[in-house]
Amino acid sequence: MLAELKATNEELLEALDALDTLTAEPEPDLAGMAAARLKLGKAGSQRRRVVDAACNLLVETLPSDEARKLRGLREINAAQLEAWSAHVGAWELPQLTADWPGYCRASAPIRQSLRDLLASDDETLYPLLGG
Repeated sequence: MLAELKATNEELLEALDALDTLTAEPEPDLAGMAAARLKLGKAGSQRRRVVDAACNLLVETLPSDEARKLRGLREINAAQLEAWSAHVGAWELPQLTADWPGYCRASAPIRQSLRDLLASDDETLYPLLGG
């Protein structure tokens, strides 16, 4: 499970890096944006499944304070993916094209919050999964 989570998180980081590169450009690359967003969406859904499965497995064996942290992580994970979905829904490709600078500004904090979420795995899930 640890290897799957790390691989999924690596895919997410690659997609985030691609979006960072794309949003640094003066004009939108629609094909690149569509590909990066699709990759991020797929990896995000996979991450949610892996995190949920890991939390369900671990919560049964951990002390209550650790189990509470895992439940919180699962809730944060779900909320973050909902925020990303709402962001993508608000910034479909036509809107993104019409206001590229606005999209770039709006997407930066979303991308950073996803990076922060992935970094939290190093502190919470990885050690519990044997990493």
